[in-house]
Amino acid sequence: MALNRKSSILCQLYEKKHFTSKEFRRLWDFYDKDGSGFLEYSELERFLRDLTEVTLGEDVDEAEYEKFKAKIMGLIDDNQNGKLEAKELSKIIPTEENFLLAYSIQSQNLGAHLSSQDFLEIWCHYDKDCSGYLDFTEAKDFMKDMLKVNSVKVDLNNVTYLDTFFKTFDTDDNGVIEIDEMAAIFPVEERFTNALKQRKRFTKEEFDRLFDQYDTNKSGMVTAKQLPKMIADLSKISKTNLNEKQVAEISGRLIQMFGNKDIPRTELSLVICSSTPQHGVQFKREMNEKRQSLMS
Repeated sequence: MALNRKSSILCQLYEKKHFTSKEFRRLWDFYDKDGSGFLEYSELERFLRDLTEVTLGEDVDEAEYEKFKAKIMGLIDDNQNGKLEAKELSKIIPTEENFLLAYSIQSQNLGAHLSSQDFLEIWCHYDKDCSGYLDFTEAKDFMKDMLKVNSVKVDLNNVTYLDTFFKTFDTDDNGVIEIDEMAAIFPVEERFTNALKQRKRFTKEEFDRLFDQYDTNKSGMVTAKQLPKMIADLSKISKTNLNEKQVAEISGRLIQMFGNKDIPRTELSLVICSSTPQHGVQFKREMNEKRQSLMS
């Protein structure tokens, strides 16, 4: 069936160098007819046939189409489930820079929750210096993208507004946005929020020293089997005095979150450690001064 180039939204938009956030959303909604948050079955087939024709032309036989389809799905279907998520589609659709857009589409459909991995990808994107918290400059980039995604019509260069927004997120008023504060505003799966419950029991310094002892092959990972012993040792070092039941509960939540497989150092650290600057009062004063300078 030939593609109607005048009526196809893909044809109308694909010639552009970049889609705007609204255009990407319009494209997604056009193909995701049932609002499931995925392109699957007939939706996926229609999109891939349209994409084939836009990319290769109208005179494409079935064998060429199947080859092109396999190539595209191999490139973007990360979890190999035979359907496309918005964040996978954004790999081949040139969209303006807004890291939250695809994740927002995903989470808004049918009350879907972000996976732990999706949330950590978002966090690591905005935590540019890998400090374990967002300072005002990093949080400002996140808040601008969030406002755009939610079509909030405000001046995105209005630093006074952004400052108020920042203080709303910074619930413990320590001058930074921490991972549990950011998780509170996203529909993140329950096993991730459960895993965050033991945050701030251990410092990053304590964690790093002990992790090096467990990571004997320098892989940057610990196994699910090692985790309970590691949590018990962290408890001793930090003098938090966790009992056997508490160690089992914390380990169980973490193993459930990471899927009973090897656990990366960075992600484990984000979930269980306090990364707030040690000199909290001084740091908060410095952050306030930085915000004030940006507002002037």
